[in-house]
This record gives sequence, C-alpha cells and structure tokens, in this order.
Amino acid sequence: SLQDKVNDYWRRKNERRYNYNGAITWKFLKNFTYRAEAGYDYTFFQQKDYYAALSDKAVKDGGSLPMGEWTKKDTWKLRLTHTLTYNKTFNKVHNLNAMIGQEYVATNNESLSVIAKYFQKDIAPEKMFASLASNSGATGSRTINSSLGQEDRTLSFFGRLNYSYADRYLLTFTMRADGSSKFVKDNRWGYFPAAALGWRIAEEPWMKSTKDWLSNLKLRFSYGTAGNNRISSSMYETTYKAYGSGKYYGAGNQQNPHYTLNNSQLANPELKWETTITRNVGLDFGFFDERISGSLDYYWNTTKDLLLDAPVTAIGYTSMQQNIGQTSNRGLELNLNAAILRKKDYSLNFNFNVGFNKNKVKTLGSLEQYKASSNWASTQIQDDYIVKPGHAVGEIYGYKVAGRYEVSDFERYDEVKKKWILKEGISDDSKVIGSSYLRPGALKLQNMNEGDGENQDYRVDDNDRVKIGDTNPVATGGFNISGRLYGFDLNANFTYSIGNDVYNANKIEYTSASLHYYRNMLDIMSDGKRWTNLNADGTLCNDPEQLAAMNANTTMWSPYTNYVLTDWAIEDGSFLRLATITLGYTLPQTLTKRVGINSLRFYATAYNVFCITGYSGFDPEVSSRNKTALTPGVDYSAYPKSRQFVIGFNLNF
Repeated sequence: SLQDKVNDYWRRKNERRYNYNGAITWKFLKNFTYRAEAGYDYTFFQQKDYYAALSDKAVKDGGSLPMGEWTKKDTWKLRLTHTLTYNKTFNKVHNLNAMIGQEYVATNNESLSVIAKYFQKDIAPEKMFASLASNSGATGSRTINSSLGQEDRTLSFFGRLNYSYADRYLLTFTMRADGSSKFVKDNRWGYFPAAALGWRIAEEPWMKSTKDWLSNLKLRFSYGTAGNNRISSSMYETTYKAYGSGKYYGAGNQQNPHYTLNNSQLANPELKWETTITRNVGLDFGFFDERISGSLDYYWNTTKDLLLDAPVTAIGYTSMQQNIGQTSNRGLELNLNAAILRKKDYSLNFNFNVGFNKNKVKTLGSLEQYKASSNWASTQIQDDYIVKPGHAVGEIYGYKVAGRYEVSDFERYDEVKKKWILKEGISDDSKVIGSSYLRPGALKLQNMNEGDGENQDYRVDDNDRVKIGDTNPVATGGFNISGRLYGFDLNANFTYSIGNDVYNANKIEYTSASLHYYRNMLDIMSDGKRWTNLNADGTLCNDPEQLAAMNANTTMWSPYTNYVLTDWAIEDGSFLRLATITLGYTLPQTLTKRVGINSLRFYATAYNVFCITGYSGFDPEVSSRNKTALTPGVDYSAYPKSRQFVIGFNLNF
C-alpha cells in the first residue's frame, strides 16, 4: 500500500546554526570614525536516513535488507573588518568623505558519513543507528567517508572616496585589493577599481523655471570591476589520497600506503581571479513633487577569464579548471512610481519595474563549444546544455519529438530474432530510446538530416540533437499596489517573467518506466492514453492488427523507453505571481492613547497567493540543478513554493 511505501523511508534531520557578531565604533578628533567588526558563524548538520527492506534503495543497493546512512557536517566562518572614515564639509559646498578598510575572511568544513547494510529485516530505525558499528560484518556492509576541507582564506584592503560640490556634482572612487588562498602566490592578488559620476541637473540654477513640474533629474554613470574566486580550494596543486587495503613497505621496513590521485581534475597553477567589468548609464527623474518618479538604466557587463572546468586529454585526468572565455550581458531596466492619490485619510500608490537582458558568450578561448550536464538522469542524459560563442548561456540541446512509431512503420515482427523490423526509409532511434524498446508505440524522434535550415544551424553532433530551449526570459519584473483608507492599509506585490523556457525533467522521469516497472506516472500516461503492448491476460502482443486495434484511441507513446530529453519536456515558463498581500488596520490614536498605547496595528499577510502560468509542473519559478551556473531552469524533484499565512499585530508604547 501507499502507507507501507511511506513507512519504508525514515529520516531525521538536525541542524543548528550559531551566529555571533560584534562591533565597536569610536569617533575621535572631529571628523574621524573608526569601526571594528567581528563575526563567527558555526553550523552543525546531522542527517539519518533509514531504508526498510522493501524500499527501492535497499532492494537496489542493500540486498533487500534494511540499510542506513548517517551523515554529519560542520561548517564555520570567521570574519574580521576594520574601517577608518573621514568626513568634512569645506566652505559649505565641498563635501569629502573618505574611507579605508581591511577585511579577513576564513571558512572551513569537515564531514563524516557512514553507510551500513544487511541488517535484520525487522530492525527499528533507532536500533539500527545505535548499532551501525556492529552490523553483519559482511564484506561491503559498511562504508565510511570523511573529508576535512582546506581552509579558504581571503584578505582584502579597500578604500572609497566620495566628493560632492554644492550637492550637484558627485564623484565616487573605490579600490579593492583581494588576496585569495585559492591561487598560487604569484596570482593570489586581484585589483579592482571602480568609479561613478553623478549630476543633479534639476539643482542647477538655470533649471529654476522647471521647479513647478520637474522635481528631480539626475544623470549617473559608473564603471567598475569586481573579482570572483568561487572555485574549490587547492585546484592549483595535485592532491592524493590513500588507496586500497594493501601494505607497502619502504626504507626501514616502514609501512607506506598506496596513494592515488584524489580526483580526475588536473591541477592548474596558472589559475587567477575571474573579472567582471560593469558599465552603467542611468537617469533618475521625478515630476510634480514626485507624484510620478522613476529611473531608466542601461548596463553592459563583461566577464573575462571565466573560471570553468574544461575537458582535457591527459592520462588519468578528464578535466582542468581554467581561465577561459568571455561573456557579455547587456540590459535595460525601467522603474516607475506613481502616487495616484495622496490625501490625509487615503492614498493609492503604484510601482512598476521591468528588465530586459541579453547574455552572449564572446569567446571560449581554444574551445569551439563547452558542454555541461544537469546530471538529473545520471548518465542517461548528458550534455543537455551547450555553451557556444555567439550564443547565450542557458540554451538546452536535445531531440525533437516526431510522435511514436506506429505499426505501419514496421515490415513485420521477426519471430527468430525476436525483434520488429523497420521499413526501409524509417529512421532507427534505437541508440537513443534503447534497442530493446524499438517496437510499435515507442517514442519516435525527428530526423534532423531532413530538417530545415534553422535546425541544421543548431545541430551539435551527428545524432540529431538540436537546440530545443532557452532558459533566458525576454523580460522580468514586478509591480506593487499599495494604499490606505482611514485606518485600513493594503499592499500587494506581484512578480512576473516572460519568454523563458523550463526544462521539465519530472515530465520525462514520470512518463518513463524502463528503470522502474511499477512506478506511479503522470496522468498523461494513464491507462487508455498511453500505448500498450500487453494483451488482456498480461502477455506481450506482437500481432500488428491487434496492436493497432488496441491502441486506436491512445495518444501517447509507450512508457518503456530510456530517459530522452526532447522538446516535449521543454515548456514556456512565463508566469504572473501574487507573491505577497497584506491587509492591516490601525486603531485610532484617540482610542489607544487612553490606555497608554502609542499605536496598535493588526495585520494579515499571505505569501504565494496564486500563480498564473501555462507551465504543467508545480512551479515555473524553479532551477534545481545549481551545481553550475551553466544548467539553469531545470525542474527536477523541486518542492513548489508553499503558501503561507501570517496574522499578527504591532504594538508601540
């Protein structure tokens, strides 16, 4: 039963987080301020997973006997910051604010996991975890894994200079020097300057005639650089680990372990900081005493020396972290605010924002393309994302569906070879869907050799894979409606996305039964909708006429196929979501002050109220495979956003 299946799995998770922060501010002399900050974060995580004898994992990996996994992980972070600030105004029109500072950040972690198998069938979860070290003792019954992370340290020095003249002309200059333990000594430091200019045009004397309708007009320009070192530690050096149980003896009859490479990634001592260059031109505006206000920004960001794990051809290695390639992001953002009503007892405001962004890969160095895998299907689906120069990051590559193989696609069923024989000229997709599944009703793919010019341009290899999706939206944004009426107040916040594709991996897995014959499937694969190859008595039918008759009213292919990424699983992820809505009421002060209360407000808030979308999954706003930024927009076993309700009050004495 379903309840029995639920009881086959038992999990207990315990997580404790400790966060300590402290700061000291000292104002000395007249214009100087010194501030010291310290922070320490510590996280303890523990998880126990129990798999009963009939659970899928125990059947597959534990000899159909109970098994358990106990994982512990400790993570900590230390941060120390010092800043010295100078602030002074000269002759009432010159304002100077200067700051210098230093920051030190160190992080580390360690973990331990134990997997134990082959317990007696009726053992309780609590008893299992109390006896992990004394289970059957059979070969392979216990696996212990541990890791001690190498400390990641970053030392930074920074400075900032702000200058303004008559509050009309604004200048900001910043400089950072960051040193990271993730790089060798010669490449350890990165230097990242930035500057910004501002001009308050509306404050100019020659703009006085516009004061009655133009309340704000400011032009901004900024240019700056920022560094990224988000890679694992020690990628610049080769590391080893003990391997095997044999003893090896050296000088002095001392035992020496047999060491092998710690991973298949080739060390690269030439690694350095990835750098992003940002450019921005913006205009802030306001009309009629800010009844209408907003901003318009155009930005252009370039990232160079990208830190990517690139494939290599070297004995014992498959890849190497390298600084290769360059990407570009250009976009336009518009923000509008309108005070529609502005009265003493009631008001109504509307805010709207929209952003348009285009990203493009400029170069990948010596690589013609870079393949990335979401890995949700292990090795059955590989290289489902491909990055190419001239294309955007987030393009999905797979096959196009041509429906299913009909009985008319086959010459006959060969009783000797026990296989169906395709007619001449019908494409053979057995290498993709699985040779044992090639029969009437099987998933059928389009032959891109016969495709149009667009398909040919997007082909990536000789097996008919083409670009089938793009996770980049055309536009994103949101809008907010807020208002008050006497003591009542209302605030509603909406978000939206237009034109992005979602990779619905759940749709593939739960319409395929090749790995799990008795699994639950989506309703689109229910009996009467999917192709069936079984007679009424449960035997396999190989009679062409009978198969055609049995499936005359079905619309879907047979679920017995390998996992295959097709355009059928790529869906439009556009949505409009009411993210939050709050309704409140504040009691009149004429009542509250009689009992010594300054203000009392009651409110009710709802989160994730509704989402309007054509996406068939639980939630279009999803990206569950985030190990790399190259595989966005995958929906695989992700929990949908929960709907929450909060009722409370604010009391002020």
